[in-house]
Amino acid sequence: MRIGTRLALLGGVAGCLFATQAAAQIETVVVTAEKRAENMQKVPIAVSAVTGESLERRGTIGFKELQNQVPSLRFGAGVTGGENVITMRGLGSQNTTPGGDSPVAYNVDGIYLQRTTAIDPEFYDIERVEVLRGPQGTLYGRNSVGGTINIIDNKPTDELSGSVDALVGDYTQRTFRAWLSGPLLDDGGTQILFRITAGDAQHSPYATNLSTSPTANHDLDAEDFQMARGQLLFKFNPDMTLLLSASLNQNFDIAAANTAWWEAPARYINGSNAIPLGSPCDFHTAALYKPRVFCQDAPEDGANRITLFGATYDWDLGWAGFTSVSGYSTSAVKQTSDGDGSDAPLARGTAWVLRQHQMSEEVRLHSNDDANPLKWIAGFYYFWSDNFENFAYKDSGKDDTPFTLYSDKFNFLSHGHTKTRSYAPFGQVDYDLAKTSLGIPLTITAGLRYSNDEKYGTNYLDYQLPINPPFGCGGSCGVTQGPFSKSWGQMTGKFGLSYQASDDVMVYASASRGYLSGGNIIGLAHVYGPETAWSYETGLKDNFWDGRAQLNIAAYHEEISDLQVFIQNSTQSGINNVNGLTQVNGIETEFTWAPIDNLQLNSTVTLTSAHYGKYVTTDARFGSPPPGCDLDASGNPVPGGKLCNFKGNNLNQTPPYSVDVGAQYTFETPVGDITPRIDTYFSGRVDFLPDNLSPQKAYTQTNIHLTWQSVEHTYGVEAFVNNVENNDVISNDGLQSVTLSKGVLEPDNYVYYPPRTFGIRLTYNFNTK
Repeated sequence: MRIGTRLALLGGVAGCLFATQAAAQIETVVVTAEKRAENMQKVPIAVSAVTGESLERRGTIGFKELQNQVPSLRFGAGVTGGENVITMRGLGSQNTTPGGDSPVAYNVDGIYLQRTTAIDPEFYDIERVEVLRGPQGTLYGRNSVGGTINIIDNKPTDELSGSVDALVGDYTQRTFRAWLSGPLLDDGGTQILFRITAGDAQHSPYATNLSTSPTANHDLDAEDFQMARGQLLFKFNPDMTLLLSASLNQNFDIAAANTAWWEAPARYINGSNAIPLGSPCDFHTAALYKPRVFCQDAPEDGANRITLFGATYDWDLGWAGFTSVSGYSTSAVKQTSDGDGSDAPLARGTAWVLRQHQMSEEVRLHSNDDANPLKWIAGFYYFWSDNFENFAYKDSGKDDTPFTLYSDKFNFLSHGHTKTRSYAPFGQVDYDLAKTSLGIPLTITAGLRYSNDEKYGTNYLDYQLPINPPFGCGGSCGVTQGPFSKSWGQMTGKFGLSYQASDDVMVYASASRGYLSGGNIIGLAHVYGPETAWSYETGLKDNFWDGRAQLNIAAYHEEISDLQVFIQNSTQSGINNVNGLTQVNGIETEFTWAPIDNLQLNSTVTLTSAHYGKYVTTDARFGSPPPGCDLDASGNPVPGGKLCNFKGNNLNQTPPYSVDVGAQYTFETPVGDITPRIDTYFSGRVDFLPDNLSPQKAYTQTNIHLTWQSVEHTYGVEAFVNNVENNDVISNDGLQSVTLSKGVLEPDNYVYYPPRTFGIRLTYNFNTK
């Protein structure tokens, strides 16, 4: 950015808002939320856009920080298998097997990525992040029932420029990043531009493993991440461009899951391999539990490697614009785990391998005549993927009491492929009555999409109880194998009205339908049905006080049918489609204010009521029905019933309220701009399982940043402290095996957000112009 503009970044969920320091007026950026370039304040949907510069200014490393800035967004790190969980407006999936899909679509430069293992742990060289909330069933289609996240990378430039930076901090943080962009060819009206980006991020473990076992891995909850991205932009003429891109991300450390085995301590402190009471590895009571201290004798190793290749072709035909987006991606995850989470040789996850190949193609035509009251877009989308999983788990039974010695020893072996084939034609029209003789500033929007999905593949499961009767079957108790195939067809769409009351004020209302594909749990031969949702939304987008303030409000009501809920226990594993209608209601506000020159304030407030409808099921936590769970399949009390009804319980990963407030002031000095910034996030209770028994209590998190930029923005320094309170905040919860408590209770398995961290980053930017 040039010295003449001197833009001070506005933080917060207004994200890509800027204030010119001389006038302190808030401006908005152009987004492509509806597959065409538009002013964000003119787009009649709930969308938050955060620029790359705002990400840097607020120290937003990845989704775990972004969730604090965007209404109704929640991110949970993967407990096992490397899969993450993104939840929006109450909709998220704990099915982290390759047979399932996330209800929040994740796209990088227009390419949909099916596996949440592809989510970057580090944002860098990003133009902006767009978060579209609510069903996006017309333009984004399947698996965007909760919303859509678009990552837009910075593109090649026609001037030679670049940046390098280095960060050091506690936990031996060390991050080195760089990008370089410029022209390769400029001849006869044809240009070839390039951009290369690379980064390496490391930090030592946040968690301490006290085990002295020679096989123990002490590098838990660390980071060892590398990324590289290259782009070539061909400008054949003013009307025709082709962007080619390739990227590689790899991560060699996994999230550290801490088992709350104090919830069922008998397995660990009895038997011939008992953990001695009072030893450093004794966590048999809640008081002894420490979120970042544990003992795991078996190795915890993992690796995640993602490649992405893309080609985007744009052609201005005059009467319309044509776009083709082609994508190919691979994902490879492998992991071993300590199955019991203790210092006893009880259980091990000996192998967890996930491999995926996917390809996609989308072609679109859109109108070009801005003077015409009719604006339209039409397209066709095709997607194919092959997901493979191999999972092996062994329970030794070595810590049972002598009476039941080895009675629950078992081996679990499963593998299989789930292939997905999907296609969808779609279209949307907007008719602006202000551009007709009526002159009414009202736009009518209608969109429709038909999605055809097929999932097919093979399953194999071998559940072995090698002990002879009466405790086992003396070998393989049942081998399940064979092919499966299931197809679904769904119509989704949108109808909306938007009224431009003035140049600065727009109100809108819409009804939209979203759809999450059905799927399967690989190895279990369990195929489940799709999830659908109707969302009714009204909103206001307002710029006022001579452009110094901006207020966006969205209120919505969602009705979700066949909500997909992942359950796991010894008697039933798979996805439940919730019987009753699940309703979610919410209000989201985003406010940015520049009351005086150089001062920017921002806040977001999210209020959500998200509860299960009638949901009669086996309780995923208990091996036998807990008190009160004596229902039949219809939810009626019966003697000997084994089902629970979770109607009215809170949905997973959806707090009833969240508030984010931030402030920054830029001091202009002869040696550059000095900007201190503070952000504080307040969250209500967060539940992770339908029984609502082990929530994250309400918490706060404060981040402080101080930046200096030289007058020409050539040099920069950033100092930061994140999570000032040093709170231990649960990110996700995945239950351990029910056998770890003799079939009584599945202990919680918690993953946490980072503790308090601090550091300093030095940056050098150059530009030849």
